[in-house]
Formats: sequence, structure tokens, C-alpha cells
Amino acid sequence: MDATSIVQFGPEFYVGVGEIDDQHQRLFDIVAKIQHALLGDPEATLATATEAVTELLDYTRYHFSHEEALMAAAAYPGLAEHQRLHQSLLAQVNDMELRVGLGDDSAALDLSVFLSHWLINHIQAVDKKVGAFLQSHS
Repeated sequence: MDATSIVQFGPEFYVGVGEIDDQHQRLFDIVAKIQHALLGDPEATLATATEAVTELLDYTRYHFSHEEALMAAAAYPGLAEHQRLHQSLLAQVNDMELRVGLGDDSAALDLSVFLSHWLINHIQAVDKKVGAFLQSHS
């Protein structure tokens, strides 16, 4: 995927836990909204993209908290490592969020591309294992 590709959620990203899959779908939708605003909609403004970035970051924090609570409730053995991955992402995103807030017009697109890559890799390499564990322990 490059900066001109609009990210889309598909069956390859299902982890088998409905509420997590729904949240992942929402994250992809928000990333696509940012990318569409910056790449596909000549009427979109940086303010529109900035609002979507704020929505994305707020929802990402909510999703991480919810996902970690599900793992904790099921005594997932990889919880601490998963939390570390989430915290690492949030630390990286804080700098990009600051750039967006300062009006850096490339930062919103950089953030959406970075997060879409991170989501794809994280879901396929890590969250699918969580999904399998949660399914077997429900």
C-alpha cells in the first residue's frame, strides 16, 4: 500500500471475536476517511482531516483499552507484551498528532498511512492469536 491507496477492511482481518472485528472495521473506516479527505475529495480541508485524525486517535485508545480488558478477563498469557505493543504505537502517534495539530498538512496523511500499515501488520501477526485464544476460552 502506498500513500495513494485507500485502505479497506476485509475478511483477511477478521480475528473471530465480533466486538474486536467491529472495532477493527471502525478503525479502518476512520483511516479511509482521512485518506479520502486528503487524496480523493478536492473539497476536503485540512480541518476535516484533522477532525478525523482526532476521531481516529480517540477510537484507537478506546479500542486498545477494550481489547486489553478482554485479554485480562480471559487471562491471556501475552497480555503484557500486547500492552507494550499498544503503548509503543501510542508513543509514536503522539508526535504525529502534535504535527497535525500544528497544521502540518502532510502529517495527517503520514499518520493515516502509518496506522493503516500498523493495523494490517498488528491484526494479522498479533490480534489473530488473541482472537483464537479468546474463542477457545469463552
